Amino acid sequence: MKPYIAFFDLDNTLLAGSSGRYLVRYSYKNGLLSHSELVFGIYSSILYRTGLADSGEVVARWIMKYRGWPEKKIRDFSARFFDDVLLEHVRREAKEAVEFHRANGGRTVILSASTTYICEPVRKHLGMDDCICTALETRNGVLTGRLAGKYCYGSEKLNRVILYCASTGHSLEDAFYYADAVADLPVLDKVGFPMCVTPSHRLKRVARHRGWPVLRWK
Repeated sequence: MKPYIAFFDLDNTLLAGSSGRYLVRYSYKNGLLSHSELVFGIYSSILYRTGLADSGEVVARWIMKYRGWPEKKIRDFSARFFDDVLLEHVRREAKEAVEFHRANGGRTVILSASTTYICEPVRKHLGMDDCICTALETRNGVLTGRLAGKYCYGSEKLNRVILYCASTGHSLEDAFYYADAVADLPVLDKVGFPMCVTPSHRLKRVARHRGWPVLRWK
C-alpha cells in the first residue's frame, strides 16, 4: 500500500471532550487557579467551542499563567494531568482507528491547537508517530509566557500540514484527517480523506452537503 499519513485532531476527536476544559478544572483542583480564573477558563472554552471568541487572544492570556515555570515542571504536571484525567477520556474508537492505520502502514500524527505538553502524553499512549501542535516559548529552560511560533489553529493547521507532508515525502491527496469542528475545514478541504468525528452541528451540515463520512465515536 502507498505510504500515507492519518492526521487526528485531539479535542473531541481522540479525546471525548476538551483537554482545555479538563485542564482548567484540574489546575483549579491543584491550587493553580483562583475561583474567578476557573470561571474565566470554563467560559472561555465555551466561547472557543462555539466560535464566539478570538481563540488566539484566549490562549495568549491563558499561557501567561505559566510564565516563569521551568519546562520540567510543566512536563511533569502535564504527565500527571494525563494519568489523572485524560487517560480515561481517550476514545476506544480512536485507539482502533490509530491501530488500523498503523497496521496498514500509515503514519499517525496528532494535529491539534493544544500544546506539545498536552499532546505528547496522548501520542505516546496511543503509539502514534508525531505531533503537530502549539509550542510554548522557553528561554534557558524556563517558559516565557509566549508562543513559540504561531498558534496551531484554523488555517495555520493547513500551513503546518503542507510543510509536514513536503518534509516527509507524503501527499495531502492520500492523507486522512479526523476532526470535529468547522475550524478544521482548511485541512478537511485539502486532504483526500476527510473524516468528521462526532462533528459540531455546523460541520455536520458541511459534511452532509459534501458527502463526507460522519463517524459516531462515544
